[in-house]
Amino acid sequence: MDDGRVQRFIADVCLGERQHEDGDLDVASLLVRHGISGREGALLTGIPHRLALYRRLVRGNLLGVVSKMMPRTRARLNDLSKGAFDRSFDAFLARASPRTHYLRDVPAEFLRWAVPAWQSDPTIPAYAADLATHELVEFQIAASPRFDESAPMAELALERAVLFVPNHRLMHYAYAVHMLPLEEGDRSDPPCRDVAIFVHRDADHCVRFLELTPLASRIVERLLAHVPLGEAIAQACQAEELPLTESVLTSTARLLADWGERGILLGGEA
Repeated sequence: MDDGRVQRFIADVCLGERQHEDGDLDVASLLVRHGISGREGALLTGIPHRLALYRRLVRGNLLGVVSKMMPRTRARLNDLSKGAFDRSFDAFLARASPRTHYLRDVPAEFLRWAVPAWQSDPTIPAYAADLATHELVEFQIAASPRFDESAPMAELALERAVLFVPNHRLMHYAYAVHMLPLEEGDRSDPPCRDVAIFVHRDADHCVRFLELTPLASRIVERLLAHVPLGEAIAQACQAEELPLTESVLTSTARLLADWGERGILLGGEA
């Protein structure tokens, strides 16, 4: 038996596009497409119902995990854009298919593939990619492993870089999707404005979202790149074309103190 051909046949059975999903699986045509005949072809021709069941199981598992991580995006696109989410996912399976060995990574692969098509489709809400990304990052942060709290650290100081807890992400959106209601039935539009959101997991393992000012976002970006605190503040002020004043230093100190209490900051790099 040619394992490679059979594997491609099974992949086509499970992931390939079909004009009518509820119709009979055309096993004979698929066997011809993949050059399978003889004993192998006879064996596979005799189990069309099992192959169709396997297709439903595989696709159901893949769509299930994507729906679990992006439920509001799927509900909105299928409702507002006439099934656009499920059509996109079907096209992804047929034209790209998952490359990861891990089911949990399929949603991220799908989203990377789908975003360009969504952004060029006028029937899909312009905020769809931001909302899907926001839902996905929430799940990823929630599922991230615990961090090692024994790493060496020092007191915060202007000449030192800052240590953050690992379970975080700084996100930038063109729409304030973090303000949308959590109900899957909601269809309101998010405000159209640039936002920076710091996503982290608190001591109780709940995912939290903190919206940052433009200056705070610039500072955090540099701190996450391990720029020493003093340099990070100066560079952020320069990028925002703001003077480095006592007020800026005071507000930054308050922000860092608040984040220390929240458990977001661990201290300075030793």
